[in-house]
Amino acid sequence: MLFKNTIILVPFIISISIMYSGSTGRKSSTKGNESYNSTEINNYRLALQVSSFLYLQYGIDHHMNVNEKPAPNQIDQYFRNQVKWSKIKMDNAAFISDLLLYGAFIGTIPLVPYFSNYNYSKALKMSLNVISLNGIITNLVKMTVQRQRPDSFYKTRADANDSFRSFYSGHTSTTFALGTSNAILLSEAYPEKRKIIWLTNLSLAGATGYFRIAGDKHYLSDVLFGGIAGYFLAKYAHKETNTKETTIGFSYYKSHPAIKLSFNL
Repeated sequence: MLFKNTIILVPFIISISIMYSGSTGRKSSTKGNESYNSTEINNYRLALQVSSFLYLQYGIDHHMNVNEKPAPNQIDQYFRNQVKWSKIKMDNAAFISDLLLYGAFIGTIPLVPYFSNYNYSKALKMSLNVISLNGIITNLVKMTVQRQRPDSFYKTRADANDSFRSFYSGHTSTTFALGTSNAILLSEAYPEKRKIIWLTNLSLAGATGYFRIAGDKHYLSDVLFGGIAGYFLAKYAHKETNTKETTIGFSYYKSHPAIKLSFNL
């Protein structure tokens, strides 16, 4: 309980660190002229985005008093029977999927920005943008759909707070989002190794999805939709980041006020 209460403070710590990181993006002023650039605006947006993700993930009690759902479709039932490990071993499969998820985070946050073509701060913010945006959408979908997990429906485990958060797979969407983001950043820095970079990242993400089914945490459809969502969200986030930056300047002169709007494409 103490951990859950403490974790809510994390968004505020991250928000402050992002807002005041570096001199770029802060309010700049000269005599008779004040301007706010897009980097500052994006920093505040990113801080709010990360805070929202962490609150949805850790600040809310996800226990839902939902009646048992109907049986899954035949395709999901078939693949569950084929892929799920035995009851003795399925906890090991779920644990491996956790390790792959945490490994993706550890690789993304401190390491990938260092090896990218961008300065460390910008690459880190690009990764945080992907992580937080994916986390927000994944949590909102889970809270809306409220699909019962297979281990809850088939009673292979005792019900937990997240028993009705099966669709879609957060582990899979996150590892695909991070894997795609990492592959984009690293393949730009090492174009000669582009194929192996993409193959490695997407293979690890795919393995995460497999172990979620093997651990009886998700159905095939949960994993497929999670992987597709994570992949395309990361592609969109990087395209949006590299498309344009907007600078809005407010200028004040004794003779007349002026508003300057410029786009850096």
